[in-house]
Amino acid sequence: MIDSGSRIIIRPSPSAWLVGGLSQNEPHYSEWKKNGRIVISETDPEPGVQRESLTERLSFGPVSIVYVKEIGGESIGSQIESLDKEAEDKHQAKAEIFLLESSKAPRVQLTEFLRHNTGMELLNLSESTESFSSLVNLDHQRLRGSAILLEYDNNSDYASAVDKFLAEGISNAELCVLFTAKSSKLYRSIKGRRLVKIIAASSMISAPDEQPDGEMQIPDKELGLVAAMVSDFLDNSKDSGVSFVFDSITDLIRGERWEQVYSGIRQLIELLTAPNAIALFLVNINTMEPRFIGALRGSFSVQIRMDDNGLRAIKVPA
Repeated sequence: MIDSGSRIIIRPSPSAWLVGGLSQNEPHYSEWKKNGRIVISETDPEPGVQRESLTERLSFGPVSIVYVKEIGGESIGSQIESLDKEAEDKHQAKAEIFLLESSKAPRVQLTEFLRHNTGMELLNLSESTESFSSLVNLDHQRLRGSAILLEYDNNSDYASAVDKFLAEGISNAELCVLFTAKSSKLYRSIKGRRLVKIIAASSMISAPDEQPDGEMQIPDKELGLVAAMVSDFLDNSKDSGVSFVFDSITDLIRGERWEQVYSGIRQLIELLTAPNAIALFLVNINTMEPRFIGALRGSFSVQIRMDDNGLRAIKVPA
């Protein structure tokens, strides 16, 4: 989050686990404290943090101040109060993170805690960080720098595979971005996930428009705009990494013929061959021309297929 431009305000806790861990294991900790990227205080720092530009907000959503506090098992049964209730700047975008050790959160109590705190989203970092990679017998680091082609048919549950891909990116502390269309089934499935940045193409708008929930709507079939956003995400995630999903590619790239769409995908693949990126492109074999799919297969270093036989790797890095 610091790499994405956010300022972190840590509310002290009795155990001081977070501050101790950062000071001992994070080489940039002293620098972050010195330049005000990390503030340890019960009260808000003096105003003066500049508002982020549109490009900066694209990196992690509309957030510029993040409040962080560790909570203990005694807090599980109650509703958590906001950490920024005394903040005066209502125009400054904010987010809150509460840290809870998994051993102090039995599943039944955690379910009850989330019921009391309906505005929270659970990110379980104690689960597998390779929920997608393990499905095709690869590890996450081997997929870094790869463009992946996922072929699926009308009967396959491809949304579950995409969900695992995004969950793996989140678990590895990566920015996760979904490029899709508002008419897509996947858009309806993923919408509302606070830890996934959604870029939705629409024929109803003529300029980028950011929604209150952080979703970005863009005009459809504007490859140049898509490429510019991808570049911004990559630049703002050099240290943390970023996972992309490209759904509804014919809504993102203008083309009367499949060759034109193919050329646009090739441009994106070249842009995405970065060591901090993983990109998943979705193709429905029931709606795409066989010639188009055949041409695409030669452009991807990793190919995965999902059909009645489940999810399996067709081509993987040597």
